Amino acid sequence: MKKLFVAALLAVTATSAFAQDIKTVLKAKDYAEAQSGLNACLSSLSNEDKAKGYNKLVDISFDKFNKENAASVEIQTLEQMGQKSDKTYDKQGMFDALLNGLNNAIECDKYDQLPNAKGKVAPKFRKKNANRIWPNRIQFVIAGQDCLQGDDQTVAYKYFAAYVDSYTAPLFADMDKSARDEYLGNVALIAARLAYQLKDMDKANLYCDVALNDTASYKEALGVKVAFMQQEMKTKEDSLRCLKNVEALYLKDKENESIFSVLAPLYGALGMQDKQDAILAERLAANPNDFMANLVKGQAQMNATKWDEAIATLQKAVVAKDDALALTFLGFCYNNKAAQLQDAAQMKSLFEQAKQCFEKARDLDPGQQRANWSYMLDNTNYNLERLNGAN
Repeated sequence: MKKLFVAALLAVTATSAFAQDIKTVLKAKDYAEAQSGLNACLSSLSNEDKAKGYNKLVDISFDKFNKENAASVEIQTLEQMGQKSDKTYDKQGMFDALLNGLNNAIECDKYDQLPNAKGKVAPKFRKKNANRIWPNRIQFVIAGQDCLQGDDQTVAYKYFAAYVDSYTAPLFADMDKSARDEYLGNVALIAARLAYQLKDMDKANLYCDVALNDTASYKEALGVKVAFMQQEMKTKEDSLRCLKNVEALYLKDKENESIFSVLAPLYGALGMQDKQDAILAERLAANPNDFMANLVKGQAQMNATKWDEAIATLQKAVVAKDDALALTFLGFCYNNKAAQLQDAAQMKSLFEQAKQCFEKARDLDPGQQRANWSYMLDNTNYNLERLNGAN
């Protein structure tokens, strides 16, 4: 009986301690103190008290944010009027407070939407927190830009990601989103690139997909998405997975050159010659002078050592567009055709044409970012010197 009494007493004491913990959190004035107290007792709290605890962190965060933001607005207003202010404000602290407010509001909402002690879902904090965060989301973009100017890409990513993630967070489900968010697509694209640099491909693709849904950023986002796909092709399985994704994009936008420029060569690289021939024929039927279709077709003919056919096709590509890669391919074909001949005059003529191609590629792409023309130009000059010396 004594043991049972002691156990019961301990249980009451523990419950009282837990209750006191959340009361302590709610009385805290300092963010670090409130956060530490909440973390210490979180596992013992009810859903309702967890929501209260996280909402307290939001309250403290917004006390800081509102204070610094008000000072910032006052300083900017005076500057616009040509007056100087002796006030200062904690700009980084303002940004951090807003980010803390967002993260804690999302956690608060998660527990606020769960059943309380009576088994009922009676959210108390969503509307208030959503209304004070949503109008200030643009600050995340400003914070991200500041970090990029300071060359702090990791922190910049944190802010840009917060702007994109918050758009679809359940916390803001009731906010009016009828008007287009003019920043979302471009910010998502920046976040995608930063995620890629941080080697988080899941996030990189996720943010790129957000940008794809914005007409203003669609074209650029598509190029980035395709580039991400290419970077992930390390094995045949990767390539086949990439092929399915690119095919899906192509079905939605058959006119897009960026998608076609990946899909057609990928068919060839995977040995799907029939599919490559079909997609090339379809594009060339619509436009016989299409640059990318002639470039891909010419490259395939070049790889098959069909020099005359490749030359004829690549000439169409070069006529359609001055491009260092097309010119380098064309010069390569002239060189290889010349190597098969015995007549010195015919060989010299072809080498001269190859030289013109490589020199033009050099002018277009001096850094060889598009095509490696340097070695081929040196080789062609050597062959011409040899032929001239023989004469």
